[in-house]
Amino acid sequence: MTRFALPIALVGALALAAPPVAHQEFAFHCDHVLGTSLDLTFVAPDEATAEAAELTALDEIERLRMVFSTYDANSELSALNRTREPMAVSADLAEVIERYGVWHKATNGALSPQVGELVSVWKEGEKANREPDAVVLNRIVADLAKPGWKLDANTNTVQRLTDQPLNLNAIAKGYIVRKAALAVRKAHPKIGAMLVNLGGDILALGDRSWAVGVQDPVDTFDNSPPVAGLKLSNKAVATSGAYQRYYTINGKRYSHIFDPRTGKPAEGVQSATVVANDNETANALATALCVMPVADGLKLIANTSGTGCYVIDAAGKAHTAGLTVFDVFNARATQDKKDVPAKGEAWPAGFRVTVAVELPKIDAKRYRKPYTAVWVEDDKGKAVRTLAVWGNSPKYLKDLNDWWKIGKGNNDLIKAVTRATRGPGKYDLVWDGKDDKGTALGQGTYTVRVEVHREFGEHLRQSGKIECADKVATEKLPKNAETGETVIEYKAAKK
Repeated sequence: MTRFALPIALVGALALAAPPVAHQEFAFHCDHVLGTSLDLTFVAPDEATAEAAELTALDEIERLRMVFSTYDANSELSALNRTREPMAVSADLAEVIERYGVWHKATNGALSPQVGELVSVWKEGEKANREPDAVVLNRIVADLAKPGWKLDANTNTVQRLTDQPLNLNAIAKGYIVRKAALAVRKAHPKIGAMLVNLGGDILALGDRSWAVGVQDPVDTFDNSPPVAGLKLSNKAVATSGAYQRYYTINGKRYSHIFDPRTGKPAEGVQSATVVANDNETANALATALCVMPVADGLKLIANTSGTGCYVIDAAGKAHTAGLTVFDVFNARATQDKKDVPAKGEAWPAGFRVTVAVELPKIDAKRYRKPYTAVWVEDDKGKAVRTLAVWGNSPKYLKDLNDWWKIGKGNNDLIKAVTRATRGPGKYDLVWDGKDDKGTALGQGTYTVRVEVHREFGEHLRQSGKIECADKVATEKLPKNAETGETVIEYKAAKK
């Protein structure tokens, strides 16, 4: 690993426990945590308290990884999946399995923890470039229709009743977020508020309201504006969708979220965002709403206390229930100056520059994601557009010497973005050919610069020129000790 809802009564208790003193914000980003990224923001009296809280959260996440991992043969869940005999399990595993039983019933089978074999056969289908055999899928579906396990809550004993392996990711991830936050609050009572974001599954706790964006399932670049915004205070939010992880067979994309009743990937919903009192509920419902017809999902939200949703259907129409969203500062809208001609010959219709940046897993003590800036300069060396800055402490942003000269004072309005779970360490950025004021710059040669500075690491730079004219262009920046190969492409967007 590289470093860089609660039940309502419990939420209230945590909020009341927050000390009413002025604190500072401290933010940490860690990649390669549970196969995704982890962002932590603490409102704390000092940096030492915040750093100790970060370690507490990471320790709790690692403890629970060894309970729920389907990839680690030594995990508790892996041991359960190897036996059909009754097995004594931890309170953590028992609680998540019990939650699955509740939501499996409430969603009429749309949510199931027994999708392990479905994942395997669709992965195999992707490798073979053909859909899984219908006979195989029918057999699995028949198994999933049977009672899959027996839980004795008095003794925390679980017995699997079919050969279908358990995969608890949909609820376990939310459970881990909540438990990590609780561990921090217990060990560090001086923490006034916190925002825990594990790959887009978010919990906001304490005496503060947080602005959280909802990722656009169509425009998924890391620097693209959210499609909507939420205000979170002592609430959890999760987003599910097939736009980050999917299977490709014969050129067609299939969701990684399955309908257990058919054995096939879910269709009909691009993304589902759910706000709830606890992360387990938010995660369970976000996944289920991707499987259920939109009308049924909205009805389920209406019948579930303390929840709200923002669903984007297959046609791109947004549906909201029990939730107030706001328009986020939309860079695309404010920068669309159609009445201002491009400075020079305009880019061909639909062309843009994409920048794929990789921050690989580095085995180093106290590794944190490096402070990183990515920006564009014109042919005279003038900075024209900042695409991304990661790291929000001025103390360390100033160490990005090159970017700081032109980018100081650039602050994000949104603290976090809820999104479908992403892979770790890979970030995709887009540039529409406009400067920071929104004016189109026209054709020409531009330089993309990447600057990184890591605590306990190195200060390194990448840069490369890209010709933005009337044809496709590609430039690759070689990897170094802090970044992988950066790929810059100038081409038309896919329709």
